[in-house]
Amino acid sequence: MGHVPRYATSHTIDVPDEEAARQVARLLVERGHSVVRMPAPGPSGGPLSGKGWRRVHSIDEGPYPDDDESWWRAVEQQAVAKIADAYGGSHMTGVAHAETLRSFVAEGETIADRTVEQVRDLRLAALSGEPARAPAPVIVHGLDTPEPVGDRFGVPIELDGLDDVDWAALGHAYGADDSVPAILRALAANDEGWNEAQFEYFSAVVHQDTCYATTPPTIGFLTRLALAPQLNPPYRLELLIDFVYMATIDPGPASGEPVGEDSSDEELTCQAVIDHLPQVLSLWPDGTPPLRAWLIVLAALDPAAATALIPGMRDFRRQVEGPSPALDLALALLTGDEDAALDLTAEAAARDERVSDLLEHPLPLRARHLKVLFHLALEELAPKKRGGGH
Repeated sequence: MGHVPRYATSHTIDVPDEEAARQVARLLVERGHSVVRMPAPGPSGGPLSGKGWRRVHSIDEGPYPDDDESWWRAVEQQAVAKIADAYGGSHMTGVAHAETLRSFVAEGETIADRTVEQVRDLRLAALSGEPARAPAPVIVHGLDTPEPVGDRFGVPIELDGLDDVDWAALGHAYGADDSVPAILRALAANDEGWNEAQFEYFSAVVHQDTCYATTPPTIGFLTRLALAPQLNPPYRLELLIDFVYMATIDPGPASGEPVGEDSSDEELTCQAVIDHLPQVLSLWPDGTPPLRAWLIVLAALDPAAATALIPGMRDFRRQVEGPSPALDLALALLTGDEDAALDLTAEAAARDERVSDLLEHPLPLRARHLKVLFHLALEELAPKKRGGGH
């Protein structure tokens, strides 16, 4: 019985002292981790010089209750993270073939070294109380249909004021230079160079979930592109998705946290999106269904900006056929229905391990829900053949 996963998972837990390390090691042995080891401490009590903590390494090779490997791996990662937290520690994981992980596990005191067969009963017992993945709702509304190319494709958009910003004094992923205006002008060309320009934007101005001093000032120019009548409709939709992405890297301002001198570039970018949200929401009256869906998601960032539109947004949802977890969560956040948001995110976590991970982030509840919202919206509402930078 049980399924042996193709890849094993390594767990590394750092805790404050040896007693905590031994308790963690004991619990991992009881959970059926095949290898559990404590590296030799360094001069100050930890495995690295100058550190006052102890480390525990373990390898989980399975088996799992069934062949849904990504689900059970996530379930075990959450269980080990809770153990680490209970003993004041931190937790990291890695995934590779079992032989590879065994060859790299740190030398030290071996607490356990067993085969998959030897740990089978313990491993399955540890997971027996955890539910399998819940079935996903069947989405039939078609809001992920790509927007058609407009009849003004290639008609450029004027971006006055680009040269009034001292871009060279602002930093981005590759330092400080004046390349940002060229990237924005390439987007404003509204032609076949869009994808390359968007790639450049999400390489330099936003890079791997990191914003820079140059990012917030670009939001106003991107908003002007989104509002331009001649912008190719697929590009407009992509900009809305990009706005949600950038605003939810650190959605602190959307959770009520004020920005100030100590705010991160990610928080300042979120605030910039919120500041321009009333302009973006002006697209609602003439928006296509896919565009309106993303406007509802965007509106969840700042309900005050969408007060007048909420009745129409509710009507839109009523006309959408079948389930829509993303729209339902967006409307719950938009209307302040915290109980509905809790229920919707719990339902999503029961079928999507990524949601569970997002809900574990050490952020305010609303910030976590906004991160979940973007994830669900990408899964449900993003055009299937969409290009993009994130």
